[in-house]
Amino acid sequence: MISQVALFSLFANMAVAHILDIPTRVGDVIALPEASIITGSVDFGYKEFDRGHKCDTDDDTGSENAVFVLQDGASISNVIIGTDALEGVHCLGSCTLTNVWFRDVCEDAISVLGTGDALIVGGGATNAIDKVVQHNGPGTVTIRDYTIVNAGKLYRSCGDCTNNSKKSPRKVIVENVRAFGLTSDLIGINPNFGDSATISGSCGETKDVCADYQGVDKGNGKSQRLNTKQNCNGPQGKLEKLPECGAAEAPTTTDTASSTPVYNVTTSSTPVANVTVPFPTLSVSTLITKTSTIATPTQ
Repeated sequence: MISQVALFSLFANMAVAHILDIPTRVGDVIALPEASIITGSVDFGYKEFDRGHKCDTDDDTGSENAVFVLQDGASISNVIIGTDALEGVHCLGSCTLTNVWFRDVCEDAISVLGTGDALIVGGGATNAIDKVVQHNGPGTVTIRDYTIVNAGKLYRSCGDCTNNSKKSPRKVIVENVRAFGLTSDLIGINPNFGDSATISGSCGETKDVCADYQGVDKGNGKSQRLNTKQNCNGPQGKLEKLPECGAAEAPTTTDTASSTPVYNVTTSSTPVANVTVPFPTLSVSTLITKTSTIATPTQ
């Protein structure tokens, strides 16, 4: 008979599975025949969209395969990107994503392509083999109160884009992010192109918190990872590891006053009892919607 000590050792060494607790969608999944072009501000009320195309490649397939393409200055909120999509959300300029959830990332969840600043607040993504946020254009990406589960990186400044040096510098600000099951660095930047990262208030499991890469222009070789943290800033920028996320960091309740649900990352280990790791509730009641336009591109 196996002893209690042996059982404890067995359970302690079992792999822990992390599950992103995505809000319940409203209605059926909507498969879009074409990428929807977003202008102004759109609150989707937790509807779920995809493109009806299974993920069968990890290549960049372009904006025509995205679920949403945000024009300069556009914003979306309270929406779920479903599993059947090659690309997620593409920003052509400045953009804001609030409570945008990605059920199963194919290539990248969010691609910031044009000149301008991107704000990503609340929401989360899971199963991104490579990265969640791809940053190709000059500007600042701010990622706040976000959760990432089972992925490569959270953010990568493009390593080898066409005219990469001329599309820099890029900055990333990471605040209160929870990362579980990452196989690579949380953040990757190109300091030789003037990139910088500022990281604070985050927790979880990563290979490294922030890593420098040698950025190159397309056709000039591969972007190599460096053993430096030259432009990795903030209280956590130069840490080797993030602190563990603790269950006592926030209450596991529902904000009944604002009717805003609290979304959790559930940490389970069988047969040990489940543990819930919460993250901050984000209310979007202060969002001001000026215009709401969804259209499909003409052929």
